[in-house]
Amino acid sequence: MIEIGSWAREFAGRLRAEFGPRLLFMGYQGSYARGEATPESDIDIVTILDEVAAADLRRYRCVVGTMPEGGLACGFICGERELRCWPRYDLLSLALDTRPVLGSLEGYLPEFTDGDRREALRVGAANLYHAACHACLYGDRAGELPGLLKAAFFCLRLWALVREGRYRATKAELAQTLTGRERRILDMLTGETPDDVDMAYSLLTDFASEALRQT
Repeated sequence: MIEIGSWAREFAGRLRAEFGPRLLFMGYQGSYARGEATPESDIDIVTILDEVAAADLRRYRCVVGTMPEGGLACGFICGERELRCWPRYDLLSLALDTRPVLGSLEGYLPEFTDGDRREALRVGAANLYHAACHACLYGDRAGELPGLLKAAFFCLRLWALVREGRYRATKAELAQTLTGRERRILDMLTGETPDDVDMAYSLLTDFASEALRQT
């Protein structure tokens, strides 16, 4: 498994060499930022350039290709102008989860309100509810369950933030505060895929429904 700090600094240096002062920010988020990464984990990179054209994407892809384990890299890239127009609820994850390596997001992101946090939870819950219902009706229910539980994890973090006013980024932190249905969902995420698929889907849809109604 890579050492994320040295990997990210090396990548930032290569991006700086390629784009110069056009590189406004680079950081990382996801499981590496939470300290929950495994050897198979993606490397979730956040990059902000002054602008992003198709030629810039090709150049960026080439830089990624020079990095060890570059095939694990993924994430978010955006131009400054587009970032300032981005939906606020979606920017919330950048503010909460991104660890800076080069530059700062301060000045590029708005001041977030309780309404923004509730909107982020509402959108996440709506997507989870729809995906769970779709999988129940048309998909491979057991096969799609791990992806749904991962989506639920992001909703659970926002759920705790809206209810408590405190952001708990990791599974271990969430385990300290979640109870009942929400804790059972978290336990499914951190343990083996449950044998009772019907129960799992019932918990997910009930949770998503309540999150929608409360926000």
